[in-house]
Amino acid sequence: MTTVYLTSQPLSGVMRAKAVYRAIGTFIGGVAMVAIVPNLVNAPELTTLAIILWVALCVFVSLLDRTPRSYMFVLAGYTAALIGFPSVLEPGTVFDTAVSRVEEITIGVLCAAVVHSLIFPKSALSEFEQKLRSAIADARLWIGEGLTKAPTRQLEMERRRIAVAITELYTLGTSLRFDTSPRRPVMGSIRAFDRKIVELLPLVGAIEDRLTVLRGIGPLDAKLSRLLTGVYDWLQLEVPGDGQRAAELRAACAAAPSVGPQSRWAADLVTVNITVRLNELIDSWQACLDFVAYLAEPAQAPSAEIRAAAAQIGPKPMHTDPGIALLSALAAAVAMSICAFFWIATAWPEGAGAIAFAAVACTLFASLDDPTPAIRSTATLLGLCIPLVIVYQFFVFPAIDGFVLLCAVLGFVLIPAGIMMAIPAHAPVGLALALGFTIEISLQTTYTADLAAILNSNSAFVLGGVAALLVTRLMRLIGTQASARRIIRATYRDLADLAGDARVTRDQWASPMLDRVALLLYRQPRFEPRPQHEFADALEDLRLGVNIIETRSLASEMSARAQEAIAAMFAGLAAHFRALARGRVAPLGDDLLQKIDLAIGEVAACGASTSACVAAVVGLRRTLYPDAPSYRPMQIPAAAPALSASNQAASITGWENMP
Repeated sequence: MTTVYLTSQPLSGVMRAKAVYRAIGTFIGGVAMVAIVPNLVNAPELTTLAIILWVALCVFVSLLDRTPRSYMFVLAGYTAALIGFPSVLEPGTVFDTAVSRVEEITIGVLCAAVVHSLIFPKSALSEFEQKLRSAIADARLWIGEGLTKAPTRQLEMERRRIAVAITELYTLGTSLRFDTSPRRPVMGSIRAFDRKIVELLPLVGAIEDRLTVLRGIGPLDAKLSRLLTGVYDWLQLEVPGDGQRAAELRAACAAAPSVGPQSRWAADLVTVNITVRLNELIDSWQACLDFVAYLAEPAQAPSAEIRAAAAQIGPKPMHTDPGIALLSALAAAVAMSICAFFWIATAWPEGAGAIAFAAVACTLFASLDDPTPAIRSTATLLGLCIPLVIVYQFFVFPAIDGFVLLCAVLGFVLIPAGIMMAIPAHAPVGLALALGFTIEISLQTTYTADLAAILNSNSAFVLGGVAALLVTRLMRLIGTQASARRIIRATYRDLADLAGDARVTRDQWASPMLDRVALLLYRQPRFEPRPQHEFADALEDLRLGVNIIETRSLASEMSARAQEAIAAMFAGLAAHFRALARGRVAPLGDDLLQKIDLAIGEVAACGASTSACVAAVVGLRRTLYPDAPSYRPMQIPAAAPALSASNQAASITGWENMP
């Protein structure tokens, strides 16, 4: 019964995925205990320690895998606790206990899967298609507004919500392989679509920002205005078409003004940045439409382009926090150790149940920033269920006869618990009630009622929950704000690595950053215009990383002087972000701005073929220094000897006053 309630989900595909991972995790936990307990049969203390370490390891690994597959590691952990601790003093029963546990879980999983698949099934594919249509419609509206309107606070929040929707869409897509629908898209195509739609976020943000610069100076250039209008009209098309219009727009983008040593800031450099980003936007949106056409009808064979893209895409990189994972594993180990010490010191026959439930509580809710409310409600309802179980055992069960009456009397508790589980606001209470009642009622094939045994075993569960609550509150509680700061600092570390010598592709950078945008939105629903640091907005960090990666990838094609200037700029960026990653307030100085301007001038001097690199460095300047004076080209005599990047930066003091 407990398995049925733990695996039940509104969507049949998600439920079946959870059921499969639960069954696999249970089997792994059972095998681990069959391997550990007999080999330490003569040392109960070592057996207990080995089980505690196994559970802690499973907690750690489960938090490093943020896909639905992590549930498998959760089960491998607390299944080992449920099998292993009761077998410490009776090691000869461990094999039978493991087999029985696997059988019970398998029966529960099969019952849940069959019922959810046959009675009013709700396909995960239908939910995926609905979210897909909504995400594309929102993205189309948002991109259109980004091309035609000035950025506002409301548009910024809409952008973050789109980032959350994209992350949820990918997570739901991972469950489609288990769905009841006969039409299931190739998983690689979902990953490829995710990568393409992720590319839109930094592109649109960059275009919005550069258009703000140009509109602040005066009316847009007529040619650029026509290009923006053409892209906007093309975006409103509901179908991808034959790609001819997209090709025409890309050709118009290629006709951007060329850059050179004396290129002007707004008329040349910012305009080049916009046209390069528009070209990339057209490519990404066309690819998104092609993927949507396939995902909406997955029964049809995917095109050669979709198959090729799907074959090249691996699993999506997601944000992980090894520090929190290690702390959670340590908290679980300490909670179980306290219960084990009490068990050994008092020789309490039911003490193994306390350790086992401490493991369940610490493992099941470890993914939460603050697990204490969930653990507290579970422990409270475990205590409140004891009188309820006594009433059932001594007054209700003796008065009934047969399976139908048993179902009827159990329904008075389990049906309300299931209804609450289906309501997000009451789901934790419903789950705690279902868990407490099904565990403590402990239905057997024959009726037995022993008050002492009921009080002993059930109070052990409560004690385990209290131990898990206290240890978690003392060791593991970090809160949403602290969690958000850790995410931001992880971003700073990655940016410092990018500015250093990390070789990362745009996809490898954008996917975990988009995930961080979603995580920050969950934790900080209201962002301040400029929080504690200038780059706390993860979308700006996403654009920064993309520009750094592009600049580094194109730098090898530049002249030696340009490469020196870019290297000096990256050194300054790396030092700045490392300081932020260590928690220091590191305001941006004029020296880094001078290095960026020097890099712009040197790259622009390399010729018209460097438009993409110019666009990337200009993007860095605008993101880092949105309020700085406009860039002005430097007058460097052609016959002057080549200087190192540091000497060049030092030689242009007072460059702002030059004509």
